[in-house]
Amino acid sequence: MHVDFLILSDGAQVASDKLYVLGGGWTIVWAPDFPLTHNAAIAVGMMVDWPETNQKHSIEVALVTGDGQQVGEPLVGGDFEVGRPPGMPPGAAQRFMLAAAVALNLDKPGPYEIVVRVDGTDVTSASFQAMKVVKP
Repeated sequence: MHVDFLILSDGAQVASDKLYVLGGGWTIVWAPDFPLTHNAAIAVGMMVDWPETNQKHSIEVALVTGDGQQVGEPLVGGDFEVGRPPGMPPGAAQRFMLAAAVALNLDKPGPYEIVVRVDGTDVTSASFQAMKVVKP
C-alpha cells in the first residue's frame, strides 16, 4: 500500500469515487496573531495492493510541530477496508480516498506537518509554514 497524494486545502470531499478539492495545495498559513485555529481540509489517496484488500486497516492523520511533537489527538482516525469487486482482475490495486475538514491548532509561527499513519506506521507527510503577518 502506498500513498498517492496528500493535499492540504480549504475544502475537500469524496463523492462517487471522485475527489473534489477547493483551494488545494497551499503551504503557508498567514495569521495576524498566534495561537490560531485554522480551519482547513485534508485529502488522502492511497493505492491498496491486491494482497492488502479484504483486510481491515487503520488510518490516522495528525498535526505535528517542526520538532516532531504531535499536537493533541489525531485530526482524523478510523478503520477502512477495501474489498475486491466482482470482475476485478487478480493483482489489481485499488484506490482508497479520504477527505475531512480539520481544525489546525497552531500555537506559534513555524514549521508544521500533516502526517498520515497507516496501521501505526508513518507513511507520508505534507509540510507547511505558519507565518505571522508583518504589519508595515
